[in-house]
Parts: sequence; C-alpha cells; structure tokens
Amino acid sequence: MAYFSVTLNDDENKFLKQLSAGLAGMNDGKYFLVNRRAVDNKNYIYTIECADGYIPTRDSYLSAKDVLSEVLSKHILDVYERKLLKTMINRCYYYFNKDEKEIIYNNAISLEEEYNKELNNYKINELVKNLNELFCETQGINLKGFLFFRNKNYLKCLREIADRAVDEYLMEREYNDFIRLLKYFVDLQTPKIDTINIIVKDETYRLLDGDLKELDSKFIESSIQESLEADMSEDDILISFLLTMVPVKINIHLSERSVNREIIDTIINVFGDRVKICYGCALCNNIKSITKSN
Repeated sequence: MAYFSVTLNDDENKFLKQLSAGLAGMNDGKYFLVNRRAVDNKNYIYTIECADGYIPTRDSYLSAKDVLSEVLSKHILDVYERKLLKTMINRCYYYFNKDEKEIIYNNAISLEEEYNKELNNYKINELVKNLNELFCETQGINLKGFLFFRNKNYLKCLREIADRAVDEYLMEREYNDFIRLLKYFVDLQTPKIDTINIIVKDETYRLLDGDLKELDSKFIESSIQESLEADMSEDDILISFLLTMVPVKINIHLSERSVNREIIDTIINVFGDRVKICYGCALCNNIKSITKSN
C-alpha cells in the first residue's frame, strides 16, 4: 500500500537516495520502502510504502510525512528553483532580449548566493509547511501543481529576487550608458594638463601635477566653478576636475586605501589607457613611511 506519492518531471536518482536515507534514519525506518515507476517518458511517481505485514503507528506515519516534506523541499531548492527562476524571468520580463534575460538570471543567482543561508531557511520552512498541509489533505501530489498553486509566499519570494535582479541590471545598464557618454566627451576634448597624480587617502585625495607639485583646492574649484555645488562630495569634485582638465596621463597612487573602490573603477572606465595604477613608487613609499612615523 502506498502511503504517500509524489509525481516528478524527471527521473531523479538523487531524490530517491535522499528520501530512502531519510526514512532509514527513523526508528522503524527499515519497514518503509521507496519505489519509483515511470508514468511516461517525462513523469515518474515516487511512492512511500511499508513492508508486507507492517502497519505503521500514527507517530511513524507522521515521521515519514515529515521526512518526505523535508527531503522534497530541499530537492525543490536544489533542482527546480533555478528552472522556476528562469521561467519566471522569461514570462514576466518578456520585453528583454535573450542576452539581457541571461544577465538578469545570473544576477538573481548571485543575489540568492549572497543571502543563501537566511533565504534558504525561509524558503525551506515555507515549502515544508505547505507540503505538510497538503499531505494532510491528500496522499499523492504532483510537484509541478504544488509549486504553482500552493506556494504563494515562496513564489512571491522568487519574484522579489527576480525584481531585484532586474533593478540591478537596469542600474548597471544606466551606469554603462553614462560611462560611454563620458568617454565620448573625453575623446572630444583637448587636454588642459599633461599629468595628474592622484594620491588616495581614505575618502579624500591629494592631486599633484606631473612635477609632483600640489594642485591647491582654489585652483581645482575655479576649474570646475560651473559644475560646483555646495553638496558635492570629494568623489564628485575629483571626477568633475578630471573631466574638465582631461589629462593625458592619470597616475593613481595608494588606491588600496580608497574606501570607495567604485570611484577608482569609474576613473579607469572613463579614461581607459590614460590611467595607470601605481603599485609602489618612491612617492608611495615616502607617503607610507611618513604615515607610519605619525
């Protein structure tokens, strides 16, 4: 007699082994058997049955149900979730092209990995709860139907991940468009200075010319007077000054001390081959030795 059955869309040996191992860990697990049979070339039914002559107690029956719900929940996350995400992205964001959807999908996977433990615990708990409720109503389920019709909160969680992945893609695309515009602007301008040396110190920067003479703040501010605003950050002022002066060479010293790596990346992306990251020179070593002595 089959006490529980699950219809899956694949011939899953891993699921079979995990379910068998989970049942074997029960007190009377040796009396529970897992069988599999093909319905057609796409669907397989997995059943939990009892050995001939064995009648499970209520506690054993409930334990078997809990094991099945737990193993099936983890199987959904391991095998089906990424398929669900891809399907959701294709259907909900149909207006993106194939390459864009692939980027969004990869963003979603990265977000899941970033919040892996906390997010997985929530999803497993939600799936286990829903499976237990369903197995109280019926002994047999179709996994595909269960996923789409009995998991509102779980699917909502996946949709939120997909939405965030889209937001990340759009922000990245907007950033790249902005960088391309700045590069085009730089390429059209005549350089007003040959070399600028940028010395990074946490959230601030010292700017030197090619002769290592300091560019004072009044000169910098007067150079970007038209774009200068009261609430501009050090990063904003630096980028505005570089765009105004369009130097032939930009040497960035002690970049590892920057608290905002994005500003370094932006300078590299906009000015390209004009930028050189210094990994150690007389100037860098001198600054480091002064810092240590202080």
